Amino acid sequence: MRRVLPLLLLAAALVPACKAGDFDTLVARFSHESGAVRTRIPFFWVARAVVSVAHPAGTSELNLAVFEHADFDPLRFRELTDNAVGGVWQPMIRVCSRNGESTNIYSRPAGHEMRLIIATLSDGEATFVEVQVEPEALMSFVDEHTDKHHSN
Repeated sequence: MRRVLPLLLLAAALVPACKAGDFDTLVARFSHESGAVRTRIPFFWVARAVVSVAHPAGTSELNLAVFEHADFDPLRFRELTDNAVGGVWQPMIRVCSRNGESTNIYSRPAGHEMRLIIATLSDGEATFVEVQVEPEALMSFVDEHTDKHHSN
């Protein structure tokens, strides 16, 4: 059994990575158009495995891409993210500040769960996150932590 558990964790981390999807398309397009190189995050597969097994805050899948030295126009960033995720994803939040920061959050249903893509551009760094969450568990987590924050 001790040998099987690490293999299961590794398989759980690798299965989502095998599927090419909207997140991969978005990251590839950004890399191509910006010329920025994706930053390698050592041992990120461990975090993905933990998320796929433990489901913190209702999260069952996690993808992350970070680009440093990403000099990109914020309005073009929003346009690129809109085009890359296509019509299946619904924009939830779009913020473009005067100082060049841009945040775009998209959602789409995934059975009884929800998928989110968060794309941010700030101070020459672009970050893309995709998560699959169970909405009720996420809201419970947010409510619990909001209550703790306000009681202090």
